[in-house]
Amino acid sequence: MSTTSIYLEYPNSYKIFAWAPFSIAPFAYLYIKSVLHQSVRLRRKEFLLFLPVLLYMLNRIPFYLLSDGEKMQFILRTYQDKTLYLTEPEGLLPIQWAPIIRFIYLLTITIFTVYELIKSRKKIFNLKDINSNNQDIYRFHWIITSILFWGLIAAILGVIIQVKFNIQANGIFLISLWVEILVISIYLFSTPNILYGLIGWIQINNPVRSLQEAVGIMEEDEEISHVSIHKGRNIWLTINEHLQKKRSFTKIGYTIVDLSTEINIPMYLISAVINQEAGKNFNEFINDIRIEYLKTFKKEDPFFESYSNEYIGQKIGFASRTSFITAIKKRTGLLPKDYLDQLD
Repeated sequence: MSTTSIYLEYPNSYKIFAWAPFSIAPFAYLYIKSVLHQSVRLRRKEFLLFLPVLLYMLNRIPFYLLSDGEKMQFILRTYQDKTLYLTEPEGLLPIQWAPIIRFIYLLTITIFTVYELIKSRKKIFNLKDINSNNQDIYRFHWIITSILFWGLIAAILGVIIQVKFNIQANGIFLISLWVEILVISIYLFSTPNILYGLIGWIQINNPVRSLQEAVGIMEEDEEISHVSIHKGRNIWLTINEHLQKKRSFTKIGYTIVDLSTEINIPMYLISAVINQEAGKNFNEFINDIRIEYLKTFKKEDPFFESYSNEYIGQKIGFASRTSFITAIKKRTGLLPKDYLDQLD
Protein backbone atom coordinates (compact mmCIF):
# COMPACT_ATOMS: atom_id res chain seq x y z
CA MET A 1 0.00 0.00 0.00
CA SER A 2 2.96 2.33 0.59
CA THR A 3 3.69 2.31 -3.15
CA THR A 4 0.25 3.50 -4.18
CA SER A 5 -1.17 7.01 -4.42
CA ILE A 6 -4.04 6.41 -2.02
CA TYR A 7 -2.12 7.98 0.87
CA LEU A 8 -1.57 11.14 -1.17
CA GLU A 9 -5.26 11.37 -1.94
CA TYR A 10 -6.23 10.64 1.66
CA PRO A 11 -3.22 11.51 3.87
CA ASN A 12 -5.16 10.79 7.06
CA SER A 13 -5.42 7.15 5.98
CA TYR A 14 -1.64 6.65 6.19
CA LYS A 15 -1.12 3.46 8.22
CA ILE A 16 -4.65 3.74 9.56
CA PHE A 17 -4.68 -0.05 9.97
CA ALA A 18 -1.29 -0.17 11.66
CA TRP A 19 -2.98 -1.61 14.74
CA ALA A 20 -3.85 -4.81 12.86
CA PRO A 21 -0.36 -6.44 12.79
CA PHE A 22 -0.06 -5.62 16.49
CA SER A 23 -3.34 -7.45 17.16
CA ILE A 24 -2.71 -10.68 15.24
CA ALA A 25 -0.87 -12.49 18.03
CA PRO A 26 -3.21 -11.43 20.89
CA PHE A 27 -6.26 -12.53 18.89
CA ALA A 28 -4.62 -15.86 18.01
CA TYR A 29 -3.56 -16.41 21.62
CA LEU A 30 -7.01 -15.64 23.02
CA TYR A 31 -8.68 -17.83 20.40
CA ILE A 32 -6.44 -20.81 21.14
CA LYS A 33 -6.58 -20.32 24.90
CA SER A 34 -10.37 -19.94 24.85
CA VAL A 35 -10.80 -23.18 22.90
CA LEU A 36 -8.33 -25.14 25.04
CA HIS A 37 -9.93 -23.86 28.26
CA GLN A 38 -13.44 -24.14 26.76
CA SER A 39 -14.05 -20.53 27.77
CA VAL A 40 -17.36 -18.83 27.08
CA ARG A 41 -16.15 -15.34 28.01
CA LEU A 42 -12.93 -13.41 28.43
CA ARG A 43 -11.56 -12.53 31.82
CA ARG A 44 -11.05 -8.84 32.50
CA LYS A 45 -7.28 -9.15 32.75
CA GLU A 46 -7.15 -10.70 29.27
CA PHE A 47 -8.27 -7.41 27.74
CA LEU A 48 -4.93 -6.00 28.91
CA LEU A 49 -3.32 -7.89 26.04
CA PHE A 50 -4.57 -5.12 23.77
CA LEU A 51 -3.06 -2.34 25.87
CA PRO A 52 0.15 -2.32 23.75
CA VAL A 53 -2.03 -1.90 20.66
CA LEU A 54 -3.67 1.17 22.21
CA LEU A 55 -0.31 2.60 23.28
CA TYR A 56 1.06 2.05 19.79
CA MET A 57 -1.80 4.01 18.23
CA LEU A 58 -1.31 6.80 20.80
CA ASN A 59 2.32 6.84 19.70
CA ARG A 60 1.08 7.81 16.21
CA ILE A 61 -0.83 10.89 17.39
CA PRO A 62 1.93 13.38 16.34
CA PHE A 63 1.49 12.33 12.72
CA TYR A 64 -2.26 12.95 12.81
CA LEU A 65 -1.70 16.39 14.34
CA LEU A 66 0.26 17.48 11.25
CA SER A 67 -1.43 19.57 8.57
CA ASP A 68 -2.46 17.80 5.36
CA GLY A 69 0.45 19.44 3.55
CA GLU A 70 2.98 18.19 6.11
CA LYS A 71 1.49 14.72 5.99
CA MET A 72 1.75 14.65 2.21
CA GLN A 73 5.38 15.78 2.36
CA PHE A 74 6.22 12.96 4.75
CA ILE A 75 4.36 10.42 2.62
CA LEU A 76 6.26 11.59 -0.47
CA ARG A 77 9.49 11.06 1.45
CA THR A 78 8.45 7.47 2.18
CA TYR A 79 8.06 6.94 -1.58
CA GLN A 80 11.63 8.08 -2.11
CA ASP A 81 13.02 6.22 0.91
CA LYS A 82 11.11 3.03 1.65
CA THR A 83 12.95 2.52 4.94
CA LEU A 84 10.93 5.41 6.43
CA TYR A 85 7.78 3.36 6.00
CA LEU A 86 9.32 0.47 7.92
CA THR A 87 11.24 2.31 10.65
CA GLU A 88 8.28 4.62 11.52
CA PRO A 89 9.98 7.90 12.49
CA GLU A 90 6.66 9.78 12.50
CA GLY A 91 5.59 8.74 16.01
CA LEU A 92 6.61 9.61 19.56
CA LEU A 93 9.00 6.67 19.80
CA PRO A 94 12.56 6.98 18.48
CA ILE A 95 13.13 5.73 14.95
CA GLN A 96 13.02 1.91 14.60
CA TRP A 97 11.69 1.42 18.13
CA ALA A 98 8.08 0.83 17.07
CA PRO A 99 8.79 -2.14 14.76
CA ILE A 100 11.25 -3.62 17.27
CA ILE A 101 8.74 -3.36 20.13
CA ARG A 102 6.03 -4.82 17.90
CA PHE A 103 8.21 -7.81 16.99
CA ILE A 104 9.20 -8.46 20.62
CA TYR A 105 5.58 -8.21 21.75
CA LEU A 106 4.28 -10.55 19.05
CA LEU A 107 7.08 -13.04 19.71
CA THR A 108 6.31 -12.98 23.44
CA ILE A 109 2.63 -13.67 22.84
CA THR A 110 3.56 -16.49 20.46
CA ILE A 111 5.71 -18.07 23.19
CA PHE A 112 2.79 -17.87 25.63
CA THR A 113 0.62 -19.55 22.99
CA VAL A 114 3.11 -22.41 22.69
CA TYR A 115 3.07 -22.73 26.48
CA GLU A 116 -0.73 -23.06 26.51
CA LEU A 117 -0.55 -25.79 23.86
CA ILE A 118 2.10 -27.76 25.71
CA LYS A 119 0.20 -27.42 28.99
CA SER A 120 -3.04 -28.69 27.43
CA ARG A 121 -1.62 -31.64 25.51
CA LYS A 122 -1.81 -34.09 28.40
CA LYS A 123 -5.47 -33.35 29.09
CA ILE A 124 -6.47 -33.81 25.45
CA PHE A 125 -4.47 -36.95 24.71
CA ASN A 126 -4.88 -38.66 28.11
CA LEU A 127 -8.67 -38.54 28.09
CA LYS A 128 -10.10 -42.05 28.61
CA ASP A 129 -12.25 -41.78 25.52
CA ILE A 130 -9.71 -40.20 23.18
CA ASN A 131 -11.56 -38.09 20.64
CA SER A 132 -10.07 -37.61 17.18
CA ASN A 133 -11.90 -34.29 16.81
CA ASN A 134 -10.07 -32.92 19.87
CA GLN A 135 -6.76 -34.09 18.45
CA ASP A 136 -7.56 -32.39 15.13
CA ILE A 137 -8.29 -29.15 17.00
CA TYR A 138 -5.01 -29.44 18.90
CA ARG A 139 -3.07 -29.97 15.67
CA PHE A 140 -4.89 -27.05 14.04
CA HIS A 141 -3.81 -24.79 16.89
CA TRP A 142 -0.23 -25.87 16.41
CA ILE A 143 -0.58 -25.01 12.73
CA ILE A 144 -1.90 -21.54 13.61
CA THR A 145 0.93 -20.99 16.09
CA SER A 146 3.57 -22.22 13.63
CA ILE A 147 2.19 -19.96 10.92
CA LEU A 148 2.24 -17.04 13.35
CA PHE A 149 5.86 -17.74 14.26
CA TRP A 150 7.10 -18.17 10.70
CA GLY A 151 5.09 -15.12 9.67
CA LEU A 152 7.04 -13.12 12.26
CA ILE A 153 10.31 -14.52 10.95
CA ALA A 154 9.33 -13.68 7.36
CA ALA A 155 8.35 -10.16 8.43
CA ILE A 156 11.62 -9.45 10.24
CA LEU A 157 13.66 -10.89 7.36
CA GLY A 158 11.73 -8.73 4.92
CA VAL A 159 12.40 -5.61 6.99
CA ILE A 160 16.12 -6.41 7.29
CA ILE A 161 16.44 -7.07 3.56
CA GLN A 162 14.66 -3.85 2.66
CA VAL A 163 16.36 -1.62 5.26
CA LYS A 164 19.91 -2.98 5.03
CA PHE A 165 20.10 -3.90 1.37
CA ASN A 166 17.40 -1.62 -0.12
CA ILE A 167 15.81 -4.61 -1.85
CA GLN A 168 12.04 -4.70 -2.21
CA ALA A 169 10.67 -7.48 0.01
CA ASN A 170 6.97 -7.18 -0.75
CA GLY A 171 7.08 -10.63 -2.34
CA ILE A 172 8.10 -12.23 0.96
CA PHE A 173 5.11 -10.73 2.75
CA LEU A 174 2.66 -11.69 0.00
CA ILE A 175 3.93 -15.27 -0.33
CA SER A 176 3.91 -15.69 3.45
CA LEU A 177 0.33 -14.42 3.67
CA TRP A 178 -0.78 -16.60 0.74
CA VAL A 179 0.72 -19.74 2.28
CA GLU A 180 -0.88 -18.98 5.67
CA ILE A 181 -4.36 -18.55 4.18
CA LEU A 182 -3.96 -21.64 1.98
CA VAL A 183 -2.84 -23.95 4.81
CA ILE A 184 -5.58 -22.80 7.20
CA SER A 185 -8.26 -23.06 4.49
CA ILE A 186 -7.23 -26.59 3.50
CA TYR A 187 -7.22 -27.80 7.10
CA LEU A 188 -10.62 -26.26 7.86
CA PHE A 189 -12.06 -27.65 4.63
CA SER A 190 -10.87 -31.17 5.49
CA THR A 191 -11.94 -31.05 9.16
CA PRO A 192 -14.84 -28.56 9.50
CA ASN A 193 -16.07 -30.05 12.79
CA ILE A 194 -13.13 -28.57 14.66
CA LEU A 195 -14.98 -25.24 14.66
CA TYR A 196 -17.46 -26.67 17.19
CA GLY A 197 -14.79 -26.77 19.88
CA LEU A 198 -13.40 -29.49 22.12
CA ILE A 199 -15.68 -32.40 22.97
CA GLY A 200 -15.96 -33.40 26.62
CA TRP A 201 -15.12 -31.46 29.78
CA ILE A 202 -11.42 -30.80 29.33
CA GLN A 203 -11.07 -27.75 31.58
CA ILE A 204 -11.25 -29.62 34.90
CA ASN A 205 -8.22 -31.23 36.56
CA ASN A 206 -9.27 -34.75 35.57
CA PRO A 207 -11.03 -34.39 32.19
CA VAL A 208 -14.09 -36.53 31.43
CA ARG A 209 -15.89 -37.25 28.18
CA SER A 210 -19.42 -36.97 29.56
CA LEU A 211 -21.18 -35.33 32.47
CA GLN A 212 -22.23 -38.82 33.57
CA GLU A 213 -18.59 -39.56 34.36
CA ALA A 214 -18.23 -36.37 36.42
CA VAL A 215 -19.65 -37.89 39.59
CA GLY A 216 -18.61 -36.03 42.71
CA ILE A 217 -16.79 -33.31 40.78
CA MET A 218 -17.75 -29.84 41.96
CA GLU A 219 -16.39 -26.46 40.95
CA GLU A 220 -16.93 -22.91 42.06
CA ASP A 221 -18.96 -21.02 39.47
CA GLU A 222 -17.22 -17.75 40.30
CA GLU A 223 -13.95 -16.57 38.80
CA ILE A 224 -13.99 -19.09 35.96
CA SER A 225 -14.44 -18.39 32.27
CA HIS A 226 -15.75 -21.84 31.28
CA VAL A 227 -19.00 -23.66 31.98
CA SER A 228 -18.54 -25.49 35.28
CA ILE A 229 -19.51 -29.14 35.70
CA HIS A 230 -22.31 -28.12 38.06
CA LYS A 231 -23.74 -25.51 35.70
CA GLY A 232 -23.19 -27.72 32.65
CA ARG A 233 -25.09 -30.60 34.27
CA ASN A 234 -28.02 -28.33 35.13
CA ILE A 235 -28.17 -26.85 31.63
CA TRP A 236 -27.94 -30.27 29.97
CA LEU A 237 -30.75 -31.68 32.12
CA THR A 238 -32.89 -28.59 31.50
CA ILE A 239 -32.43 -28.86 27.72
CA ASN A 240 -33.30 -32.56 27.56
CA GLU A 241 -36.22 -32.39 30.00
CA HIS A 242 -37.72 -29.43 28.14
CA LEU A 243 -37.41 -31.07 24.72
CA GLN A 244 -38.85 -34.37 25.96
CA LYS A 245 -41.77 -32.66 27.66
CA LYS A 246 -42.64 -29.89 25.19
CA ARG A 247 -41.43 -31.57 21.97
CA SER A 248 -40.78 -28.10 20.60
CA PHE A 249 -38.22 -29.58 18.19
CA THR A 250 -41.15 -30.67 16.00
CA LYS A 251 -41.64 -27.05 14.94
CA ILE A 252 -40.32 -26.41 11.44
CA GLY A 253 -37.43 -23.94 11.57
CA TYR A 254 -36.79 -24.50 15.28
CA THR A 255 -33.63 -22.61 16.28
CA ILE A 256 -31.34 -22.17 19.24
CA VAL A 257 -32.94 -18.75 19.73
CA ASP A 258 -36.30 -20.47 20.29
CA LEU A 259 -34.84 -22.91 22.80
CA SER A 260 -33.01 -20.11 24.61
CA THR A 261 -36.26 -18.16 24.97
CA GLU A 262 -38.20 -21.21 26.14
CA ILE A 263 -35.79 -22.28 28.90
CA ASN A 264 -34.41 -18.81 29.68
CA ILE A 265 -30.76 -19.78 29.24
CA PRO A 266 -28.38 -17.68 27.08
CA MET A 267 -27.65 -19.09 23.63
CA TYR A 268 -23.88 -19.14 24.13
CA LEU A 269 -24.26 -21.40 27.18
CA ILE A 270 -26.65 -23.74 25.37
CA SER A 271 -24.28 -23.95 22.42
CA ALA A 272 -21.24 -24.58 24.62
CA VAL A 273 -22.92 -27.37 26.60
CA ILE A 274 -24.27 -29.11 23.47
CA ASN A 275 -20.88 -28.86 21.75
CA GLN A 276 -19.02 -30.29 24.73
CA GLU A 277 -21.49 -32.97 25.82
CA ALA A 278 -22.98 -34.10 22.49
CA GLY A 279 -20.04 -33.21 20.26
CA LYS A 280 -22.41 -31.60 17.76
CA ASN A 281 -23.74 -28.22 16.79
CA PHE A 282 -27.31 -27.29 17.65
CA ASN A 283 -28.86 -28.29 14.30
CA GLU A 284 -27.26 -31.74 14.33
CA PHE A 285 -28.31 -32.22 17.95
CA ILE A 286 -31.95 -31.33 17.19
CA ASN A 287 -32.03 -33.52 14.07
CA ASP A 288 -30.78 -36.47 16.12
CA ILE A 289 -33.63 -35.94 18.57
CA ARG A 290 -36.11 -35.73 15.70
CA ILE A 291 -34.92 -39.03 14.23
CA GLU A 292 -35.06 -40.67 17.65
CA TYR A 293 -38.59 -39.30 18.14
CA LEU A 294 -39.78 -41.28 15.10
CA LYS A 295 -40.08 -44.37 17.33
CA THR A 296 -42.45 -42.55 19.66
CA PHE A 297 -44.36 -40.99 16.77
CA LYS A 298 -44.92 -44.40 15.14
CA LYS A 299 -45.97 -45.97 18.42
CA GLU A 300 -48.43 -43.22 19.40
CA ASP A 301 -50.09 -42.52 16.02
CA PRO A 302 -52.26 -45.40 14.71
CA PHE A 303 -52.29 -43.88 11.22
CA PHE A 304 -48.50 -43.62 10.98
CA GLU A 305 -48.21 -46.31 8.28
CA SER A 306 -50.47 -44.35 5.92
CA TYR A 307 -48.42 -41.15 6.04
CA SER A 308 -46.02 -40.12 3.28
CA ASN A 309 -42.34 -39.50 4.01
CA GLU A 310 -42.83 -35.79 3.37
CA TYR A 311 -45.69 -35.58 5.88
CA ILE A 312 -43.76 -37.54 8.52
CA GLY A 313 -40.73 -35.30 8.03
CA GLN A 314 -42.80 -32.15 8.46
CA LYS A 315 -44.53 -33.52 11.57
CA ILE A 316 -41.18 -33.98 13.32
CA GLY A 317 -39.77 -30.62 12.24
CA PHE A 318 -38.06 -31.05 8.86
CA ALA A 319 -38.84 -28.29 6.38
CA SER A 320 -38.67 -30.50 3.29
CA ARG A 321 -38.69 -34.10 2.13
CA THR A 322 -35.08 -33.76 1.01
CA SER A 323 -33.82 -32.60 4.41
CA PHE A 324 -35.70 -35.48 6.06
CA ILE A 325 -34.18 -38.08 3.74
CA THR A 326 -30.70 -36.59 4.12
CA ALA A 327 -30.92 -36.60 7.93
CA ILE A 328 -31.97 -40.26 8.08
CA LYS A 329 -29.35 -41.42 5.57
CA LYS A 330 -26.63 -39.52 7.42
CA ARG A 331 -27.47 -41.18 10.74
CA THR A 332 -28.56 -44.67 9.67
CA GLY A 333 -27.27 -45.20 6.15
CA LEU A 334 -30.80 -46.20 5.15
CA LEU A 335 -33.55 -44.63 3.10
CA PRO A 336 -36.55 -43.39 5.13
CA LYS A 337 -38.81 -46.25 3.99
CA ASP A 338 -36.30 -48.93 5.02
CA TYR A 339 -35.57 -47.23 8.33
CA LEU A 340 -39.24 -46.67 9.19
CA ASP A 341 -40.09 -50.29 8.37
CA GLN A 342 -37.60 -51.58 10.91
CA LEU A 343 -38.74 -49.30 13.74
CA ASP A 344 -40.31 -51.14 16.66
